[in-house]
Amino acid sequence: EWTQIANNVELAGQSAKQLQQYATQLKQYYQQVQQYKNQFQSYKMMLQNIRKLSPQQWNEFTKSVIGLKNAVNYGEGINFAATSFNSDFHKLFKGYDKYLAGAKDGSLNFSDTYKQLNKSTRDTLNGALNNLGLQAKDMENDEDTMKQLQKLSLSASGQKAAIQAANEIALHQTHTLKKLQQTIMTQANMQGEFYAAQNSKEELQQAKIKAFRDKADFSVGADHKKNTRRIQR
Repeated sequence: EWTQIANNVELAGQSAKQLQQYATQLKQYYQQVQQYKNQFQSYKMMLQNIRKLSPQQWNEFTKSVIGLKNAVNYGEGINFAATSFNSDFHKLFKGYDKYLAGAKDGSLNFSDTYKQLNKSTRDTLNGALNNLGLQAKDMENDEDTMKQLQKLSLSASGQKAAIQAANEIALHQTHTLKKLQQTIMTQANMQGEFYAAQNSKEELQQAKIKAFRDKADFSVGADHKKNTRRIQR
């Protein structure tokens, strides 16, 4: 039993560390998406002065859109992983529910937050693509994305609509990645605190067991000495 508890505590520590790594990576993606958003806004302003972007400018725009798409996919992947960590942690430690309910006025519900973020991302992505007459399946991979953007580049209105959609998605994604990072950091901290508390309890129990065994060994040794003296007499 104590071996299983020790293993669970170790898993808890590993989970907290992995979540912290995710949060660090999300911060990097957030900064990247911020750059994309600034680029899209620049393109949008450029179209006010020129009819269409040049082929070179459109090629740069296309690369940024693919980068944005990958960032969205990465955020959804991290969302799924964090949700799994949260679910597994609740299963491993039954006392975690009570611990979480007593923290921050019981307002922490990581599962609901991840669901809301994922739904918001899907709704925004689908809405922006629908405005272009597209669906998510039309841009599942980089090659499909490039083909669709190439079609839109043929007209000034197509370019304008594509840039507007990309800007909308990037703007939403900056908020999503920021919220996702903050949620994961909070989850990592809560699991880390719980891990530390459980680890302290385990060490205390182990110390009590050791003390009990030492006392038992001492009693056995003392009784053995008494019996030996009686035999000698």
